[in-house]
Amino acid sequence: MTRIAAIDLGSLTVRLAVAEVTGPGRFRTLGHWREVTGLGQGLAETGYLDPEAMARTLTTLGRFVREMQAHGVTRCRAAATQAVRQAANREDFLQKVRELAIPVQLLSPEEEARLTLQGVLSALEPRYREADPLVVFDVGGGSSEFVLVRPGQEPWFAGLPVGVLGLRQTHPVGDPPAPERVTALKFKLQGLLKSFYAENFASRLANAPTLVGTAGAVTTLAAMALKMTDYDPQKVNNLVLLKSQVKELASQILALPEAARARLPGMEPAKAGVMVAGVLLILAILEVFHQDRLVVIDSGLLEGLLAELAAGFP
Repeated sequence: MTRIAAIDLGSLTVRLAVAEVTGPGRFRTLGHWREVTGLGQGLAETGYLDPEAMARTLTTLGRFVREMQAHGVTRCRAAATQAVRQAANREDFLQKVRELAIPVQLLSPEEEARLTLQGVLSALEPRYREADPLVVFDVGGGSSEFVLVRPGQEPWFAGLPVGVLGLRQTHPVGDPPAPERVTALKFKLQGLLKSFYAENFASRLANAPTLVGTAGAVTTLAAMALKMTDYDPQKVNNLVLLKSQVKELASQILALPEAARARLPGMEPAKAGVMVAGVLLILAILEVFHQDRLVVIDSGLLEGLLAELAAGFP
């Protein structure tokens, strides 16, 4: 069987998925690997990818290459997103990735959202997939992507250059979080999201949408709600998170210093530092879309990349 691989070069986390092609556009995932490398570290202040962050990411990619070789992968596709889009030295970094024999593409925000939507819909239960309207959002390290899906119409894509790693760098709240700084960040996010909603969704939504969230901050909250010790994407897919649960998790996250947050059940230790921004951003999304719940999906950009790769095989 033909084996393929996809790599997501995220602003915070680098991820690999290896799969076996089972038919045109169809695949069976064999394994996932991930590493929090903080590729976008310092980018907000300097406009450049940090040399140490690039080195960590390239070291991880070297390990990914060995995994792909061990699994007999014959075709790979890597996608770079907001951190690389934003960086003045992006071509230097992309060239170093290509020197590892990894074909890499710099995605536009719309391409990223389209592929993420494809991956999300592949795992979303029909009762949610057929909702009218449906809004899928991806909270990343450097940006957040939104897609409005309505039956019989082309999807509407909108990107917000706000992500959890960028917010941590531009709006530090202290360790443990200082209440006045948390309040200031909440106010900032509410203003940003209200303007974003008014520009992109207010005139396009006749009624309240079903919200579907994907990517690390959302799935981390799901894992925390389930008190997971071993992460299981199948338990996360199609889990409904109530706004009241998100608020309760926010209270836990905001009450603790980073070292203690890292020990909370379901928290990936390397993400403890960005989850203050993560939970506040997700609450702001729920509020601006007037929703009391969201559906969580683990699948996203990686699965969209795999589906496009698999489409090229008989």
